[in-house]
Amino acid sequence: MGTTELTPRQQDVYTFVQRYVENNGYPPTLQEIAHGLGIQPNAARTHLLLMEKKRAVRYVPGISRGIELLLRRPAGIPIYGTAPAGHPFLSQENIVDTFEVRKYLTASDDIFGVYVRGDSMKGAELATGDLLFVDPKREPRNGEIVVASVEGQPTIKRFYRENGPIILRPENKKYKPIVVNQSDDNFRILGVVVGMIRALDKRKIDALTEEHRSHSRALRSKGPGQPAW
Repeated sequence: MGTTELTPRQQDVYTFVQRYVENNGYPPTLQEIAHGLGIQPNAARTHLLLMEKKRAVRYVPGISRGIELLLRRPAGIPIYGTAPAGHPFLSQENIVDTFEVRKYLTASDDIFGVYVRGDSMKGAELATGDLLFVDPKREPRNGEIVVASVEGQPTIKRFYRENGPIILRPENKKYKPIVVNQSDDNFRILGVVVGMIRALDKRKIDALTEEHRSHSRALRSKGPGQPAW
């Protein structure tokens, strides 16, 4: 089942617990849920019991923080690297990582990630290691940053269309614009950049995620009576 099968208030409870776990590494108490949602602790308990019947959570009354979320989390988006010889850029063989982008922005099902390499877009403050989120369903507008495939190689540039030809313009005077025609067989717009996480920010996020995982493992190792999440 999904959260669409929960009532609106139950969805609120589920989302509150989910975000609390993401931020703290362990589930909230009934009092914390009640305070966060402006309801009574008994109401929070009733919602959890009903959600347990729907198999959305596992709730152990009488145990502080005895809540486990059971609904499947969305899979992480694929992040693509440099295309190996003989394979297109957006191929399974070219997936180098995944990222749970839905924690940080609303994403379409087809959104993918790509790491910045090189300095051709330094004027747009894009640096090597930055992670870009790319929407392949969005139609590019003049001035937007896109990921394109030219002669089988991925490139990140600003998109412009002027009287027919498409211009992929870098943000560094060391590089020349790429001029192509939409009909060229060796050219394809892969998607429009809709978000990003800088390399330093991603390292911080990865470190916090690992810290939360370590904390959860330590709590589980204490034996019976501790909730699993």
